[in-house]
Amino acid sequence: MDGKVMVIGGTGLVGNALLRAWRAAGVEVAAATYHCHASGGFLQLDMRDSGKVRALLSAHRPALVAVPAANPYVDYCEEHPEETRRVNVEGTLNVALACREFGIRMIFYSSDYVFDGIQGRYREEDATSPINEYGRQKEQTERGVLAADPRNLVIRTAGAYGWQWEPKNFVLQVRRNLAAGRPMRVAGDLRYNPTYVENLAEITVALAAGGAGGIFHVVGAEEIARAEFARRAARAFGLDASLIEAVSVDEFKSPTARPKQTSLRTDKVRRATPIPLLGVDEGLRRMLAMEPQWREYARTLPDPAAKVAPKN
Repeated sequence: MDGKVMVIGGTGLVGNALLRAWRAAGVEVAAATYHCHASGGFLQLDMRDSGKVRALLSAHRPALVAVPAANPYVDYCEEHPEETRRVNVEGTLNVALACREFGIRMIFYSSDYVFDGIQGRYREEDATSPINEYGRQKEQTERGVLAADPRNLVIRTAGAYGWQWEPKNFVLQVRRNLAAGRPMRVAGDLRYNPTYVENLAEITVALAAGGAGGIFHVVGAEEIARAEFARRAARAFGLDASLIEAVSVDEFKSPTARPKQTSLRTDKVRRATPIPLLGVDEGLRRMLAMEPQWREYARTLPDPAAKVAPKN
């Protein structure tokens, strides 16, 4: 693609993968930001400060800004809606409005949680109907980002996993618990499309290069129950899959309602790019193959416990 890119939230799982993918494609990264974890080469940004957002974009003038930054903690969003809306909705829309002012395209990462989970196999055109606060925040932000500029790209994804310095994603949680011999109770009645983050990033780069706008579903090729995904991850890492116990999501007594069937159709993105969407086993295989490269890279990262600002 022509011009430089910027990644807001470059130290997170998706943001870090985006940086690798764009650099591999020979695209110049104008800047990447962090909010909590100071890291060499990254710039600090709080999206809630519209003045700082405008100043950053004015200083670097990228052609495209990707915004994977968000508070992704679903239960925390449910219990602290006003606080998290200031980041997930207002902060993201600060970026969208600044991008519009400077004529910059934007990519926003949304979620399968914009759907109620009743029917499954949702298309981009299907009506949204979120049943929790996190989903409502994503739904509202989708509308605002596209209203700011129809050239903007909204990518709905689900269950992103891969290497990250703070092991928060589901696969790394499974790996950590089972490696320590700790059993896990995992929902057997939630079905979705787990997404290998490097595949998500590679497809994002291709969509951006092609000038894609509007809503695209970019998820793993395989619909699977969460407990079965945990077992497949355990086997991939050579761990004891019998430590995974499948239970109903209702047994967790979470404050947040979870949609039970959020599989997404991907016909649109398959038409837009020849890059294949990966199934669970291939995604896990590629993750394992990447481990040596990740370990070398992770040595350059700061201590995940060292935070310079409150969590988004």
